[in-house]
Amino acid sequence: MASSTPTTYLLPRDRFEATRLSSQHLLWQLHAGYLLHPDIPLKEGMAIADIGTGTGIWAIELSPHLPPNAQVVGYDIASTHLPTPEYWPANVRFGHLDPLSETIPEELIGHFDVVHLRMWAFVIRDNDPSALIRHAERLLRGYLQWEDARFGNIVTREGDETAPRFRELMRRKWTVTKHNFQWLDELDQHVNRRAELEVVHCQYKPWAPSLIPLVTNTFMLALESSSALLGNLKQAAPSVPSREEWLDALAALYEEIQKPGGAQFHWLPVSVLARKSG
Repeated sequence: MASSTPTTYLLPRDRFEATRLSSQHLLWQLHAGYLLHPDIPLKEGMAIADIGTGTGIWAIELSPHLPPNAQVVGYDIASTHLPTPEYWPANVRFGHLDPLSETIPEELIGHFDVVHLRMWAFVIRDNDPSALIRHAERLLRGYLQWEDARFGNIVTREGDETAPRFRELMRRKWTVTKHNFQWLDELDQHVNRRAELEVVHCQYKPWAPSLIPLVTNTFMLALESSSALLGNLKQAAPSVPSREEWLDALAALYEEIQKPGGAQFHWLPVSVLARKSG
């Protein structure tokens, strides 16, 4: 996941976040059962772009499963989480690209058989993913594969008081950061609004019960890490919770989650596969 400004990405770029991203990748792999959607045809020399590549783990894991001469390019605005070039597979490389910008190098327009997007929920502001979708469409000559988090749909358990308390803190924070996650409940519709994109598969399937601990733990880690930026936000907007308030409420919530039959607090997934016409 990437951003066009330093303040858009709400998590620190450190080794702890890199490790969390790897765990989150495992979560998606176990949920979906594939790296590249099985409806995407494989062909020799195909070009694949992973936009907001983060640690590059999706591109690296996909690399041995591709046909001869295929190449995966992972793009991000920051290389902090990426391995150094000596560890790149022969058919994988990484580069810089701002997917919220209107500017695309001419040689990349219509170049990719597949564009992969994952976990853009915290980057998109004002409930409007159109710039990102437009950017992906311009890169494409084939398929758009997208997996994301429906953060507007947090699963909780009735009777627990810690989850509603923490959700209120999130609401106060997200109001200031202009995060509205309604678009994720209509992701297929947003993609279909592009004249050249046709959604061929959309899934809002919930997690298998066995995956709920993993999605919960990765979410808890992200929420804890995001507290590092609360000080700057609170200076700009007093309604934002303090870091101490945030961490205290999160600790109380996690304590309840750990109890048998205790609290639940996790987001729901969405995945979309679209094909470019023409």
